[in-house]
Amino acid sequence: MRYISALVLCLIAGTVGADSWTAPEIVGHASPKGQWVARVIPGTDMGGVYGYAGEKRGETATAIVYRLVSSSNYAKHKEFKLLNPIAPVFAAIADSGELITLDNWHNMGIGKSVVVVYSPDGGIVRSLGLMDIYSPAELEKFRLSTSSIWWRCGRRPQLDRLANTLEFMDAPGSSVEISLKTGEVKRGPTSRTGC
Repeated sequence: MRYISALVLCLIAGTVGADSWTAPEIVGHASPKGQWVARVIPGTDMGGVYGYAGEKRGETATAIVYRLVSSSNYAKHKEFKLLNPIAPVFAAIADSGELITLDNWHNMGIGKSVVVVYSPDGGIVRSLGLMDIYSPAELEKFRLSTSSIWWRCGRRPQLDRLANTLEFMDAPGSSVEISLKTGEVKRGPTSRTGC
């Protein structure tokens, strides 16, 4: 009987939306043509992560951006702090040098920096929270877990080199397109419903 109770408790806990995260690590991102490379180094600002109030405050994540200066050599272009306390969940760099980050480690969809577009020199072009993209009624439909709002589908977002946009599907089934020049977000219908 004790084992059945434990099994039931585990099943209930799973439906509440428990989730786990692998430790953040240094990640490199190359632009589609390889003209730019961004190296993202995790921060140490655990106190800045939702759900970890009172934890030690530290440095936010860092991006080191390199640019191709000859056929086989990269030079450091710029180093700058990201808005992510630990690390972005997704990052990409365009052939024109703009960097885009999505979500925060351990906090998908939470905060005012869910989508951030940075200029090649590290300036913030635009920073958005989900409230800037979705209506309150739409926000209520997203699946929640103990640490996150699951607003994006699992497939990897794609850079459109010609349009200079990042494209992906959101949880309600809309296509989402983010301009890397302005940070403007466009959502459009698709034939899909949900992820």
